[in-house]
Amino acid sequence: MVDRKELLFQLQQVDITWTKVQRRLVRLQQLTYGQEKLAEARQELEEREAELQQLQGARADAELEIRALDERIAEADKRLMSGAITNPKELENLEASIGAMRRQRNMIADRTAEILRQMDELGETVARLQEMLARLEEECASRRQSRDEELLQRKKEYVYLKKLRTELASRLPSSLLEEYEQLRKRKRGVAVARLQEDVCGVCNMQVPVGLVGTVRYGDDLIYCPSCGRILVAF
Repeated sequence: MVDRKELLFQLQQVDITWTKVQRRLVRLQQLTYGQEKLAEARQELEEREAELQQLQGARADAELEIRALDERIAEADKRLMSGAITNPKELENLEASIGAMRRQRNMIADRTAEILRQMDELGETVARLQEMLARLEEECASRRQSRDEELLQRKKEYVYLKKLRTELASRLPSSLLEEYEQLRKRKRGVAVARLQEDVCGVCNMQVPVGLVGTVRYGDDLIYCPSCGRILVAF
């Protein structure tokens, strides 16, 4: 038959393990498995893709302007070469207009070339960000799966330890259980200390010889003179 001191020690071992499982459960539930980094990567990718879309729109607008100017220049050249205009001033104005349109076209063409350069650079950035995001998503999914598997296992341990604790506690007198709980609160969760030869297993202080025998062979509860915890010996 298990005596009350051994029951106390078993109860404490369960409580220590149970506390660790509780803390791990809380920690697992708080884990974000890199969600913040993933969200930042997604936001950066969306911003770069939006910039690329704007550049694509600017390029399309510039190409439309060039086509419109090409048509106007071709029409003006045709009028100039047709011989229909004989007034020198009118001819001069038409030539000046054609020159202005050509300069405008060259400026738009230069701007288009710069847009294309920016699009190439941004396209490479977008491709790199897409690869990085895919890698992060895979890593996060793997971490999430591992977390969920451990979470399930810890929940099973938690339920088992709770049931075991209830069983052990029910076998102790209520007064002793209350004293144990009060000691746990005062002694940072450790109310029972195992005697190791003649030393307290928690505070590592030597126990007087006269108490060692009582701890080992007596039924009375003996407390460590140094730390005040219940001493047990098996």
